[in-house]
Amino acid sequence: MARVTANDALTYSLKRDQGQFAEEAERLAKNAAYIAANPPSDGRTVSGDITRLIQEAAFLLKRAVTIEAGIEAVGLMNAEAATTEK
Repeated sequence: MARVTANDALTYSLKRDQGQFAEEAERLAKNAAYIAANPPSDGRTVSGDITRLIQEAAFLLKRAVTIEAGIEAVGLMNAEAATTEK
């Protein structure tokens, strides 16, 4: 039976988070393009759209920080494993 290590679990989680990040970034880009193509005008406000865009960007930033920390942790685990194997 294969043993799942913390490194394996974290690597799997990172791949899933990276996929979600890509989807969220694409959605953010589409929303920004929509706002750019539909500026404020008589009868059209964009403040709500921009507020949602900022919220999406904040969530995307949080996911990016989590991914970056995970990548660093995997690197440290790999470095420690390489030193232990010697």
